[in-house]
Amino acid sequence: MPTYRIVYGDDQQVVRETYDDVELVREDGWVVLFRGGDAILRAREEHVQSVEEVTA
Repeated sequence: MPTYRIVYGDDQQVVRETYDDVELVREDGWVVLFRGGDAILRAREEHVQSVEEVTA
């Protein structure tokens, strides 16, 4: 499974995180990261500033 670097937030707070071994799904204005059957991050598309797949 891939690794993603994601920057999300608004003018008040910005979060930069790296998630290993996740599946990224974009659906109905949401960006959702799954690990197995669990959603570990769900953010509205308008709050996501960047998504980058990290290659080894």
